Amino acid sequence: MGNDRRRIGLVSTSISLVVALAGCEAFGSAPHGAKPPPGAQIVHLVANRTMVRLDPPSVRAGDIFVQLDDPADGGMFSLVQAAPSADVSPGPLDDRALDRVAHGDTEFTSTESFGPSCTGNGPGIGVLVHEGTCGNVWKLTLGPGEYAILGPAWVPRTIEASLDPTTSPSGLVLPPTMAVLEVLP
Repeated sequence: MGNDRRRIGLVSTSISLVVALAGCEAFGSAPHGAKPPPGAQIVHLVANRTMVRLDPPSVRAGDIFVQLDDPADGGMFSLVQAAPSADVSPGPLDDRALDRVAHGDTEFTSTESFGPSCTGNGPGIGVLVHEGTCGNVWKLTLGPGEYAILGPAWVPRTIEASLDPTTSPSGLVLPPTMAVLEVLP
């Protein structure tokens, strides 16, 4: 009987280890405390209650690392992509969609929100967000086009379907709580 309990314990431990390793793979393979690789495209983001700013505002298509620099004690931002239907993968926004988002209309878009995995200054600054790790850097893979980045004070507005906001004659006017990330080929 004692041998059976040890075998059950061994099987249980093995299953737990496999589940734990599979779980790590599901959240990415970045080790604890990992930083973006040397030469990686890093976009520094300020997304507080009064403004959203990207530095640089343009990057090349592929893997992009977004580092939320301010507020340092916690915050959030959202990435908005076009999603014309459930059958189509999200992608870049066209000018009309950017204008609609600027006016608070997110119909036919996909919005994914990000926030620091921990709050406060410390060992998580510049570290990739990973389960069990404090961090303020997220890895995104984006194709060419434009994407909206929204700050925590951006407010969606109720717009009736019959209304179709059009771009101002002077061009797209962004609210201070929105920025556009241009992804070049």
